[in-house]
Amino acid sequence: MAGIEIRQYCGDCDDLVELKHRVWIPQYRGRMWFSLPDAPTLRSWAQGGGCLAAYQGTKIVGSIFSIPCSLRIGSAVRTVPIITGFTVDPDHRRAAVPLVERIRRLHAEREIAFGIGGFGGSRSSASYSFWTRYSRAFPQKYHFLFQTGHWFKILAPGGMARASITAWERLASNTLGHLLSLTPQRHDPHVRQGRVTDLQRCAQMLESSSADFDWAMVCSAEQLAREMDDPAFGTLVFEREGHVQGVVRYRRFVTYGRHPVPAAVIDLWADDGLTTAQRIRLLGHLCNHLRELDVTVVVALRSAMMPAAAFVANLFMPTSELHVAALLTKSELAPAPPRTWSLALT
Repeated sequence: MAGIEIRQYCGDCDDLVELKHRVWIPQYRGRMWFSLPDAPTLRSWAQGGGCLAAYQGTKIVGSIFSIPCSLRIGSAVRTVPIITGFTVDPDHRRAAVPLVERIRRLHAEREIAFGIGGFGGSRSSASYSFWTRYSRAFPQKYHFLFQTGHWFKILAPGGMARASITAWERLASNTLGHLLSLTPQRHDPHVRQGRVTDLQRCAQMLESSSADFDWAMVCSAEQLAREMDDPAFGTLVFEREGHVQGVVRYRRFVTYGRHPVPAAVIDLWADDGLTTAQRIRLLGHLCNHLRELDVTVVVALRSAMMPAAAFVANLFMPTSELHVAALLTKSELAPAPPRTWSLALT
């Protein structure tokens, strides 16, 4: 790999933003849906020295992130990094495997058994092609765990139709978009904006709601407070008689089809015995709140964390295009695929 140097990234992330726009937009705009993180998001991912970059001279030509995450597997809590932000300039594809190997080495140095990541299921995408080839070449290093997808809901049919990639998507947005954008109820008086004083209670609900999951993220009140400072995040809580009984959190970003559109992902949900009707109203309130923020489409990972009945009742549509896999430091450390799980794959 003459002329390519891989090292820990130490910049301000503006060049990483430029790399991702330089690679993803020409290759995939109008061919598949994708999102590009902004500089503040990349800076938060890079905290703790978990970003490696490939350089040709002073030009950055590749990147990969390892974001620390506390994950309860069974009864044990482990550090299991989320692997994301993997981008390589097409003219320097030979840097791809060395970047992955350096992340594996970083995990081994930190005594981490494995990291996890997700990639889209479109066979035409470079990420699908790379990871399937990598798994065939190094089956002892990379294990597919399970396939999942997203719940997604159109909030602004006109914007979605303009950005849609296929004729079928445009037809569906134009003919069914108004119907799919509806919610059973626009506003619930028991839902309000989350506050810092709610976070201890929210952390307790997240722990108790996921107690029976095979895999569950561990989120402390302190971590939730740090993330609340990020303006891309928003939190709503369901409160009755002064008692918080539910929480839902979202993060806003930009997604690209034929054109960029404002989007949001629901990444946390927990409640303490809400009825199905209350969950439906909480999710509907969130959808209308996001519509007021000019969000075009909202998505959520289809996991045990998310109440499926509430998503169906609010006219979310299911997809099944995401593969989740483990990058192993040792083959004997491969985890068993979970049946129930909650993750925040970026």
